[in-house]
Amino acid sequence: MNKNELRKFVNNQSIDKTRNRFEEKYLLKMLLDFIETKKPTCLGLYAAILNEVDLKSIFKIARTMNISIAYPRIEDEQIIFHTIDSLDLLVPTLPYGLYEPVAWAQLATPDVLVVPGIGFTKCGKRLGRGKGFYDCYLSKHNPCTISLALSWQLLDDIPTEPHDVLIQHVISYPQNIYEETD
Repeated sequence: MNKNELRKFVNNQSIDKTRNRFEEKYLLKMLLDFIETKKPTCLGLYAAILNEVDLKSIFKIARTMNISIAYPRIEDEQIIFHTIDSLDLLVPTLPYGLYEPVAWAQLATPDVLVVPGIGFTKCGKRLGRGKGFYDCYLSKHNPCTISLALSWQLLDDIPTEPHDVLIQHVISYPQNIYEETD
């Protein structure tokens, strides 16, 4: 399967919303533990869109830890990060319909970056939405990268191209926990 076929496959999966919420709680707890261990000065987050883990709770907790929080903004077909101190400073933008920080927010370079995607492998391959924004950013910067994979987003393999950048840490949901607690 090529990347476009794989995107269609992942996006067309039947998703159990109750299971998703259960898995998200686990993944967010693991991410918080990771952040507490890494102690970043600037944490890069994203405003979740369809089928991505919502990071609003991490934003709120990280703010109490005196960590600077940065969100991506697409300008001239490239990602740049801006720090914000309130989620109210994320505004919907065109053409992608993403929530991005206001343009006047301070520029930042995250030292830990949570990278979104629609599919991941345990070894760090990531299936993005196809624009290459994060790969381009990561080819020029070297933050510690981490991604969160819901069980249905964890794939055996993802085709890669020379410009693809591997994610250093992929937190995935242990397959057997949900079933044990049903």
